[in-house]
Amino acid sequence: MKRFLLLSLLWLAVLSCISLNAQSLPEKLQSIGIDSITPLKINNTQFESAWVIYLSQPVDHQNSALGNFYQRLILRHNSFDKPLVLVTEGYSAEYGLYPNLTEELSTRLDANLLIAEHRFFGESMPPNKNWEALNLKNATADLHAINQLFKQLYPAAWISTGISKGGQTTIYYRYFYPDDVAVSVPYVAPLNFSVADKRVQHFLDTVADAQCRKKLHDVQYKLLDNRDLYMQHFKDSTAKRALSFERVGGLEKAFELNVLELGFAYWQWYPTPCAEIPDTTASTKELFNFWISAAGYDFFADQSLESMQSFFYQALTEMGFYTYDTKPFKHLLNSVKKPNFNHALPEGTAARYHKKLNKKVNKWLQKEGNNIIYIYGAYDAWASTAVMPSEKTNAIKLLRSGGSHATRLRHFEPEQQQLVIDFIEKQIHLNSL
Repeated sequence: MKRFLLLSLLWLAVLSCISLNAQSLPEKLQSIGIDSITPLKINNTQFESAWVIYLSQPVDHQNSALGNFYQRLILRHNSFDKPLVLVTEGYSAEYGLYPNLTEELSTRLDANLLIAEHRFFGESMPPNKNWEALNLKNATADLHAINQLFKQLYPAAWISTGISKGGQTTIYYRYFYPDDVAVSVPYVAPLNFSVADKRVQHFLDTVADAQCRKKLHDVQYKLLDNRDLYMQHFKDSTAKRALSFERVGGLEKAFELNVLELGFAYWQWYPTPCAEIPDTTASTKELFNFWISAAGYDFFADQSLESMQSFFYQALTEMGFYTYDTKPFKHLLNSVKKPNFNHALPEGTAARYHKKLNKKVNKWLQKEGNNIIYIYGAYDAWASTAVMPSEKTNAIKLLRSGGSHATRLRHFEPEQQQLVIDFIEKQIHLNSL
C-alpha cells in the first residue's frame, strides 16, 4: 500500500511537470499568480518572446494596511532552463519597451532578461504617494518578491545588475537578500556616506592633472564673472525649451548652481577630452556650448524636478549625494551661499538622512560581499565614492582608465571582459550543483 502511494505521488508529480511544460508562457505566469500580462513586440533573435507584466506589491512590506501598487516588469524570455539576468532598475523602465533593446550580460550569457522598474518611478507609482514607504528596505523587498515568484519558472542561476542608481539598488539588494542571486554586477554605482560626501570634493581636486582642472575652473570663473552675458544666453535658451526655475529659487540661482554643477558633471560624463576644454579667450558661443554639453539646461528646472523627486527623496534620506565647493567663486555668487538639494524634495516632505545604513552596507561588503563585480570609470565623478572591496572577499573591481559614467563591461580589454564572464559562468555552474 505504501509503495502504491509513493508511485501515485510520483506519477502525479510527473503529470504536473508535463502539464506545466505544455503551458504557454502567459499560462505559466498566470499559474504563479500574475494576471496582468501583455505581449511586447521585439526585434531580437536572442529571445523567443517578450512581455510587459504588472505585479501587485505592498506599498509597505511591513504594513499591509497601506495597500498595494502595481510594479512594472519587462520580461524577455529565452528558455526556462537558462540563467536569468535581473535588472534592478533605479528609475523608470520605459526603455525596456524598445524593440531592439539588448543588455550586455544577458547577451554574453545567452540568458533570460527581467527588468524591474523601481517603485515610485515610471508606471510603478503607488496611488497614494506615501513617501516614507520609498525606502531601500521596501525597494529590495520588491525585488525579493519578484525573485521568489519567478524562480518557480526560472530555477537556474540569477544574476542581478544595474547602472548608476540601478547599480546602487543591486548593491542594496545583495545586502538585504544575499542568497537571492548567484552574482551581482553593479555598474558605476556610488556608495555615499552623507548628503555632502567629502570624498567627492577630494576627487574633483585630484582627478586627471592640474592643468586640466584649472582649465575647467577658469571656464566656471568666466561664466560667473560675465554673468550678465551668459545668464542672458541661459535665459533665452531655457525659455525656448519652456523651462522654469521656481522651485530652486529663480533663474539667477539656477544659473549659479548650473555653473557649479559643471565641476561635477564634466567629470561624470567627460563629454570632451581635457585638451578640448576651451580657454577663456574662446568665443561666447564656444564657452556656453561647452558648459551646456556637460551640465545641460534642466538639472534645476521645475520640469525635471517633478520627474526626479523620487530620486532626490532617496538621495537625501538614504542613498546620499554631493554638494559644491563655493569657496573658489564666493565673491562671484549672489544667490548661492550654502548649496543643497532640499528644493528637489516632494512638496510637504522633509529629509532626514539615515547615515548608519550605508556604513553598515560598506562594512558588510568588506567582510561578506562575495560574488560581486564592480565596474567603474576612473574619470567618473561618482567613482569618488565607489565601493572599495577588501581581500576578504572574492569581489572583482574593474576601473576603466579615463572612463566616464557611461562605462560598461564592453569598454574593457577582451581579457578583462572574459575574466568577468568566466567568473559569472563559474558561479552559475556552482549554483547548479
